[in-house]
Amino acid sequence: MVVNMNKKHVSRKLKSAWRKHIDISDVDQFLEEQRQDERIGGRIADKPDRELFSEEKRPAKVKATLRELRRNKFGELPRSLLPLVNTSNVSDPVVKRNVKKSRVTLAPVAPVASVRFRKRGRPSGIAKPAQEDLWAKETPVPGELQNEWIAKELVHHTLAHTGKPLVTNLPARMDPEQRRVPLRKRLPAEGLSYNPAIDDYLELKDKLVKEEKKIIRHEEHLDRVLTSKLGKMTPEERYRTAISEMSEGLLKPDKKNEPEEEEDEKKKDEEEEEKPVVVAKAKKRISKAKKRARMLQHKEEKLLEQELHKLVEIDRVEEIAAEVEQEVQQTQRKAEYRVRKRKAMRTKLDLPIDFVEPEKLSGSLRTIEPLNNLLATGLPKVRKVSILKRTRAEVERKMRRIPTKRYTRSSHKEPMLPPTKPAKRAK
Repeated sequence: MVVNMNKKHVSRKLKSAWRKHIDISDVDQFLEEQRQDERIGGRIADKPDRELFSEEKRPAKVKATLRELRRNKFGELPRSLLPLVNTSNVSDPVVKRNVKKSRVTLAPVAPVASVRFRKRGRPSGIAKPAQEDLWAKETPVPGELQNEWIAKELVHHTLAHTGKPLVTNLPARMDPEQRRVPLRKRLPAEGLSYNPAIDDYLELKDKLVKEEKKIIRHEEHLDRVLTSKLGKMTPEERYRTAISEMSEGLLKPDKKNEPEEEEDEKKKDEEEEEKPVVVAKAKKRISKAKKRARMLQHKEEKLLEQELHKLVEIDRVEEIAAEVEQEVQQTQRKAEYRVRKRKAMRTKLDLPIDFVEPEKLSGSLRTIEPLNNLLATGLPKVRKVSILKRTRAEVERKMRRIPTKRYTRSSHKEPMLPPTKPAKRAK
């Protein structure tokens, strides 16, 4: 504690004066040192040597041998691959990167004993004979499709949908018309039979099942929320309630029920009498002058608050203008988005899935029953009269035609006749 030593004679009449004018800094310092020693676990000078020092008879880490160092080097990254390690402090811009991990879980394999491999001798330079016949012509096309009457496009289409596609992505092996068309835009020629793969059929079936389940779930939800919540009445009950409501006041009431009603009224009156009466406290009267003064004070406070609010708003003029401009832009963007959405909804056409059950797939295509939906059956006719947009396949087939220029041989050219001069008129 700091003591004011300017005054020589100070009063020490009370206990507070004694506390004020006595120097106890040495006691505070002693107590602070004692607290610090307790924090670190006592004074170091008082501790024995056994607690402060320990004798190490054997080193904690055994020095690795040369063989162990060489063996450990196999687990480390080679020096040739060190430049490929990413040492940049810049984080990856893609936060959720799809890292492909093998889902095949390998069973734990027991450690195999080390096997010594013999050194291979020098190569003799003589190539071993091939076991396969290099001159034999083997094609993945089955014998049924190896026919001059079957077109190449039909062969490719059939093999692609039977699980053995004949890959001909090289432009040299393609038809001239197909070389310039991108792979994703290649469509089967018109008139080819469509024999889809089983995976496509199962995918379509799963999609249809999901839609049906969604409809069933929605119906169950409506039954649970609406139908089950409403009370159900039989026709007899409905008739009985209607009769009782229509004959209200016409029929005389039963005399048997009158005493019961009187007893109920008596009970209610007794309960009301038993309730304790609460007397409201008398309000303290306020004079008219005080009321008027309070009203004037309230009005002045309100006016002052309005003036302060105006001053604050004047300071925020630029911010308010920016907020108004931002709201105007936001409303414009919302209006444009609504217009685009409305146009998209007009052009959108949700067609039902054209799915044929497996039982009906066998047999002739003529026996398959068409969809009894006007939207699905009348769509091709509507597209022909260009009321609706065409499909992507139709557009691609139209755009796919490569423009060609016809040339005629010089031997087949017709000779150009000289222009005829107009005949002179007789004067």
